[in-house]
Amino acid sequence: MAIRFSGNSFGEEIMGKSARRSSLRIVLGVFAAMAAASASSAADFDAFDLHGYGTQTYAQTNGNAYIDADQKGTWDNNILALVGTVALGDKTKLWAQLETSSLEATRFSWFFLDFQLTDDSTVHVGRVKFPLGVYNETIDAKFLQQSSLEPAVYQQAADFVHDAYTGVGYDHVQHLGDAGKITWQIYGGNAYDTDPPVASRDRRIYGARVTYATPIDGLRFLLSGYRTQVQILATDSLINETRWIASVDYVNSDWDLKSEYGGHKFGSIDSDAYYVQVGRTFATRWTVFGRYDSVIMDKSQTSSDSFSQKILVAGLNFKVRSNVSLRVENQFNRGYALPVASGEVQQGLGKHNWNLLIVGLHFIF
Repeated sequence: MAIRFSGNSFGEEIMGKSARRSSLRIVLGVFAAMAAASASSAADFDAFDLHGYGTQTYAQTNGNAYIDADQKGTWDNNILALVGTVALGDKTKLWAQLETSSLEATRFSWFFLDFQLTDDSTVHVGRVKFPLGVYNETIDAKFLQQSSLEPAVYQQAADFVHDAYTGVGYDHVQHLGDAGKITWQIYGGNAYDTDPPVASRDRRIYGARVTYATPIDGLRFLLSGYRTQVQILATDSLINETRWIASVDYVNSDWDLKSEYGGHKFGSIDSDAYYVQVGRTFATRWTVFGRYDSVIMDKSQTSSDSFSQKILVAGLNFKVRSNVSLRVENQFNRGYALPVASGEVQQGLGKHNWNLLIVGLHFIF
């Protein structure tokens, strides 16, 4: 049974140390109880399945503070998530993900029902991961990715991608014979916000993704986007906000190649970002990877380091076991748009040239 590893950790209130320990105990306790139940009743409850993933990284910068890292370094970038499925019938399945970290409360990042209408058509109802681009459905399962820090277009500070939507989605696979296949996905509802502001209103969303799997094994092209509304609290008015990503993805044999270009328009502010990423695996266990990122948070101020950032990533991954890997990477940055967007650096006061070192342990089970 294939498990979709998904979920993001955005925007929740930072907890105290006792609460953090409590949340970790809760999620580990739930995992132990569910695993025990699954093992003890496997003969009676084959419809239940449980998987998960986790990551622990150390991050340090030599200049601008970012992702809670500074020149002293931080171990606070981590996540533990459990993905459970229950088959409620031949064509109906319940999906749920429970996640926690050292800085956030334990929560269900998504949960929804799948209804298999036909072999090629499915309906989703509930809180569902946004089908946007290549990374979003596996964004926290770092073991399945090359870099410990995702491309800039997917990073929280860039604000190109929401966490999930609450509503209804429809997927349909169109077979093209020898020409490959196309997967059509449409959805609508309300944007899910982990930490909505006081007196905020629901934000209607609608969007779509089209994925073309070519006859060339491992090569896909994707186009995805959605529109939502953002509330201006001072006036209680809603304005449109649009996000989209065009993607090409090639994974075959020992090569993993990806490139995406995304746009984000909010009122009069227009942003864009793109990356090109290449990974090559040697001797089944070693993978070298590199990526070039560009992000502009406001296209009217492209010459400002506070709104523009270029990133060159170089890294090495070692697969300790089939489900455990160690990774080290260095990110060479020019400009500091993302630290400004995250609120960790003030406009005009950052360092132009700076590096971000990340060492990570990643696993799935």
